[in-house]
Amino acid sequence: MKRFFSGLRRKAPTAVKDDDRFGTGLWRHNRDRFIRAVDRYYTTAVALHEARGTDDSTTSSAASADTSDGGDTAASAKDPIDVIVDGTHRLNALVDVVDDLTATLHARCPVTGQVVPGPTRQVVGDVPELLTKASSKVGEAVLAASMARSNGPAGRSIGSSAEATARFISDAEELLGRAQEILARVESS
Repeated sequence: MKRFFSGLRRKAPTAVKDDDRFGTGLWRHNRDRFIRAVDRYYTTAVALHEARGTDDSTTSSAASADTSDGGDTAASAKDPIDVIVDGTHRLNALVDVVDDLTATLHARCPVTGQVVPGPTRQVVGDVPELLTKASSKVGEAVLAASMARSNGPAGRSIGSSAEATARFISDAEELLGRAQEILARVESS
């Protein structure tokens, strides 16, 4: 039991380091919310991947469907579970983007509470909303992956759920790209 508690104590400096890098206000809240959504997605994707090993009925027969020109589309060429699992890699890359955004926001415009003051709002524009929407899109991807997780064992196709996860992750990438553009303009001024 003593080893368990000593391990917990080692993690405390990381929290302090995160407080220094991301603050304790809105920027940190946005970062933590995004990371929690990514963690939930990862957990769901791993469960789907592990379930595939025990039950091959979760795969879609549409995985090798041909398009009208005779070629396979990128989405249909892959097993839907692979599409969902590949989303974890895309989301991991987005965690770095969110880390950079929130660290820059905290360094340039620190916010201690959950409300962006007027002068800060003029500087950061829509970035807080874009961060929140990106987290929500990852949450929607989690829901779509969860639908695949529940439909697969029932023998229903999960292709549409896999497509939805990919679409929601693309939406999050686009939102974070817009936030990066705004922040780049702020940094250049």
